[in-house]
Amino acid sequence: MLGIVTFSVYSGFNTESIVNDRDMIDADNESSTDSLLESSENDIFEEIKLNNSSIEAPESCDNFETIIVNPAKFKELASNGTVNLSLAGKDYELKLQERETQKPDVTSYSGYIVGKPQSSVYFTVKNDSIESCINVDFYTLSYGIASTQEKYNGKIVHLLWRYYNEGAEEEIKKHYSLDPLEFTLTNNDKEIHEVYIELLDFYNQSIFEQTYTLDPGNKISSPEINVEPGMYRYEIFLDNEFICEETVRADYAVELGSSEKLHINLIDNPEYPIEIMIEVA
Repeated sequence: MLGIVTFSVYSGFNTESIVNDRDMIDADNESSTDSLLESSENDIFEEIKLNNSSIEAPESCDNFETIIVNPAKFKELASNGTVNLSLAGKDYELKLQERETQKPDVTSYSGYIVGKPQSSVYFTVKNDSIESCINVDFYTLSYGIASTQEKYNGKIVHLLWRYYNEGAEEEIKKHYSLDPLEFTLTNNDKEIHEVYIELLDFYNQSIFEQTYTLDPGNKISSPEINVEPGMYRYEIFLDNEFICEETVRADYAVELGSSEKLHINLIDNPEYPIEIMIEVA
């Protein structure tokens, strides 16, 4: 499956928070069978009990609950870039960045979990629903949130489930190789431009950096950048001016997914001089 996701060029991540994440990694046992949803001060989710419900959980999950959600509260907290959740007795600090969706009634967010180098977080929020995939670890532990057709006191019932698969990454390593990160750079403007690109890891350490000079019509493909699985961040400067940063995921080259590829397009638009696309395989 191949998809192209178009994003705006503004990024709201606070890079200072990434620098300190190394000290926050823990080795807690993530396979707890406690209740998935813990009470919290933010009141985004509330567990409910349904009688005679026809809701079915995904076959792969090992635990699930029915909940109702507060999208307005979620968006209020996410506007500051941080949402705190407590799931299965574990507290998670989510760093989120709003993404452009081109749909007025839909707000999309992506990000990561502080202290979890192989984490990724995605939320799609509407006026009355929240859909989410929270990967605490790419291969071992994840949570999903999805709306259903049922109602409870006038609100849409959602399903919150957990997927836990101990030893999944070791099994993947036996059959698949790491998929390197790559990017392309195209100048569709009428002017010559200089572009500086730096790739940083989860701990804000530089992995790759290069300056390119592009004539109109030029296209450049990066070398393959070999990295470990996890979240990485590109910083992009155009003509010595910082333009944006984009986060991508590095992964194994498996049938259902691989590393994300960044496409940078320079265009003739003084207000928005760069188009950013992320290819999701």
